[in-house]
Amino acid sequence: MTVKRKSILSGSVEDRFAMVEVHIKQLNRRRGNYVIGVTPPIPVFDYTEKPDETGIVFRKLMPASGIVTVGCMYVEELTKKSNPQAVLDVDGPIGGARVKIDIGRQALSIQPKMPVEAGQRLTLSIDPPDACSGIWTAFLFEIDDQHIRKQSQLVEGFLKLVEEADEELSDA
Repeated sequence: MTVKRKSILSGSVEDRFAMVEVHIKQLNRRRGNYVIGVTPPIPVFDYTEKPDETGIVFRKLMPASGIVTVGCMYVEELTKKSNPQAVLDVDGPIGGARVKIDIGRQALSIQPKMPVEAGQRLTLSIDPPDACSGIWTAFLFEIDDQHIRKQSQLVEGFLKLVEEADEELSDA
């Protein structure tokens, strides 16, 4: 038994829009019944007036496996004559990695792309310690998929939530 469908090109404008909506809903059903959400990276940030005696300005314990993707640093006071470097370390019982960044200006963009495992430590230090003060730091940490809570949402339920939100916005 075949079902005869109305043409999208015939009828009034309202009828055409209604038929387009019907076709879109049918296509969504064919693609699958679930919507997938995306987990954004987690910001890890800090400020310190001066490095400690060993030069450390930033210490974080990483609770899950993932990757430190990008970062930035702003130094309020910088002594360029000392040729300062920022040293980003990931270390722990299973090893680690190190990235050295020359600090030639107050604002820096850093792209370490450093993998980390749960329990490793992320440390940023300045060498020499007295070359910088007023240090702002921020990094983005992407958690591995195994640590992300996955939640499936039926397409119909998702579309209903979108319609409700649209109605609330139009009423406001």
